[in-house]
Amino acid sequence: MKLTENITYVYDHLMNYEEIRTRLNSYALEHPELCRVSSVGKTREGRDILAIEVTNTLTGSYEDKPALYMEGNIHAGEITGCMCIMYCLDVIFTNLQEEKIREILDKYTIYSIPRVSPDGSEHYLTTPDMVRSVNTLYPYEEDMPGLVPADLDGDGVIRKMRVRSPYGIWKESEADPRVMTKRQPDETEGVFYNVYSEGYINDYDGVNIVSAPGKFGSDFNRNYPIGWKPEHQQRGAGDYPLSHPETRANTDFLLAHSNICAVLDMHTMGGQNLYTPGFKPAKEAERQDIAIYKALGKMAKEENGYPVINVFDEYMPAGSPACFGGFDDFAHFILGVPAFTIECWDLDPRAGVPVQFPPKAVTTDEEQEEHALKYVQWIDKENDGEGITTWTRFDHPQLGEVEIGGIDYKHVVQNPPPKFLPQELEKHTRFMLRLIKTLPQVSFRKVTCERLSGDVFKVDAYLMNTGFLPTYVFKEGLKLKKLKPLKVNISGMSAMLEGKETTEIGQLEGFSGLGGFNSGLGAGTFQTDPLEKKITWIIRAEEGAELKIRVSGGRIGQVETSVTV
Repeated sequence: MKLTENITYVYDHLMNYEEIRTRLNSYALEHPELCRVSSVGKTREGRDILAIEVTNTLTGSYEDKPALYMEGNIHAGEITGCMCIMYCLDVIFTNLQEEKIREILDKYTIYSIPRVSPDGSEHYLTTPDMVRSVNTLYPYEEDMPGLVPADLDGDGVIRKMRVRSPYGIWKESEADPRVMTKRQPDETEGVFYNVYSEGYINDYDGVNIVSAPGKFGSDFNRNYPIGWKPEHQQRGAGDYPLSHPETRANTDFLLAHSNICAVLDMHTMGGQNLYTPGFKPAKEAERQDIAIYKALGKMAKEENGYPVINVFDEYMPAGSPACFGGFDDFAHFILGVPAFTIECWDLDPRAGVPVQFPPKAVTTDEEQEEHALKYVQWIDKENDGEGITTWTRFDHPQLGEVEIGGIDYKHVVQNPPPKFLPQELEKHTRFMLRLIKTLPQVSFRKVTCERLSGDVFKVDAYLMNTGFLPTYVFKEGLKLKKLKPLKVNISGMSAMLEGKETTEIGQLEGFSGLGGFNSGLGAGTFQTDPLEKKITWIIRAEEGAELKIRVSGGRIGQVETSVTV
């Protein structure tokens, strides 16, 4: 299915809260048998944190099927992540007649909170401000001294501001006057500048220009109860774990749905498929869990073209501190499920800027200038010159004559320009629709009933998992001792002679647990844990009685079948 030809809506801008709310509610109104929308919490400004649940309820309830959970905008300005989810929903509801979509809705559930931070994202979209997660002052309770970013010239964008100075360290690049290059130590003749964010200066002493701390320093992705550290050790951490209504809301939602088997946390920017751990090395995680990550990550790369990167070992520059209190680490080590963080929009490789992992801790002045030139050239060639302005004179109320110019960071670097948005959303949706089909899929391969004598029967049930993931999903989840074993219950008989009405059978491996090799002798398979189990009962029952057999536990939800005696 070619997704771009099978959608209802146009994706030429970043959606605001009201657009999202209206569309989600329209899905619930038009397809009550397929989805429901609810508020899982309220923001400080009174907005509902909206969740949508999607499945074919005619083939089973939401909770009875293995589920994929997707969320976006844990970081307010990373709007493309939310847009990917809205695009995926559009594909699903536009293509209900397609066999692949029907199969997904029949067998699985999709849970999603498309916009975790409605307040922060709305502020980001409706003002020139940058917002990390939410538009509340933190960690300082008032504006601090120093340069505060602001849109002085009223064009709706906070750009760069260059100030001519005899001790300026920047000059115009000979390659392109829109790009700045470093002044050499022996350069004494010429026009030199210092460059700052466009803005005004609190408590200006008339001499020094120092940046003020950011106003909106809260980082929801450092506020979860896994390796949490206070603010002086982890910037943006919050007052205590889950101190925000938004992080509390998505945590409570996840904990309330034991059928969630995998998590997608949609971010921008950079173009990576990131997997945990993020606060400790991957070698300290369960080997089988990391193997699952790599197998699923290979699928992601096939669809979006992004490299598959471990957060702790590869994503952070050498010598950088670990990230504590992360949402993805919470999903991995508290829930026991895989959690990919996908950083949408890959401007660097598109522009020809070299990318390596782990990133270089330090880049030279020459490399920085080359990278800046590549961005500008890409904008000119690929984006029709939109998203950058030349340096333009402006009378600053405190500094006098300055020049304002540069790139529109929000709509070129952090999020794709509108013309590139649909292709970005489509490729991530392709992975989403593939990922959900890897979840555990438990069914009864067969159930037999053999008469032993009179009203005494032997019942054999063969229970199997044909999914890629095991019913427990991650080994890490088993270590927590909270995951319930699979329990098989039989009812409808007159008496139980041998066996138990409810039998615990542990867990079932997925085919991810099968080993394989291909040598000169051909392909081979080896198995350690069972993918199928047989349960036997000896019962007394009236002929023609209907026996119901139900299995629940693990992360499968619930599966039921019946057999007539």
